[in-house]
Amino acid sequence: MRTHKNWASETARIITQSRSLYTRTDGDPFFFSSGWASPVFIDCKKLISSPDDRRLLVDMAVKCISAQIDLDTLDVIAGCELTGVPFATLIADRLNKPLVIVCKQSKGFGRLAQFEGSFEPGERVLLVDDLATDGASESVFLTALRQAEAKILSTFVLINFNIFKRENDMFSLATLKDIIERAQADDYLGPREADEVGNFMNDAPAWSRLNGGIGT
Repeated sequence: MRTHKNWASETARIITQSRSLYTRTDGDPFFFSSGWASPVFIDCKKLISSPDDRRLLVDMAVKCISAQIDLDTLDVIAGCELTGVPFATLIADRLNKPLVIVCKQSKGFGRLAQFEGSFEPGERVLLVDDLATDGASESVFLTALRQAEAKILSTFVLINFNIFKRENDMFSLATLKDIIERAQADDYLGPREADEVGNFMNDAPAWSRLNGGIGT
């Protein structure tokens, strides 16, 4: 039986072997949409094109969600536009739960203007995304769910950077620390890259501020 440690290890292996981990230690860093600067980026979009990786991630996601949440209390899976949609769809199908898609912007009028699909007020929802960096995107989707009168159980992501302060409840298969530890063990990162990412993980606001991003 897989434990959370196994899930983190397997997720990290998939990220490194699929070459989905990118670093920038020269020139401009990566910038999140919220303004944070980062020396590291994980491209989860690549994972949906690999059947074996995709299948294993969804298998682990279903087990992780089942361990964290009583499925009898879960009414709806809500997938985050855009990359969260494929994983949310597969998870909802495995769990035999209704699926809705939370859009970044309203596309109509009424309670469900920001959604594809429908659910009733008060239904219990799990928000699903692929990757959480600073949590800003998830906050937008959670606000939409609240405005639509959903009862939010939690947020699940495949990978959580887990280095920024956040107020929202979230659980994941792996963290950035898990990914970087595997990358270092596999010699995926050079010494300079490992040092820069380590500095970022130790104090993301300070690293971001020194490299042209926001600091709070």
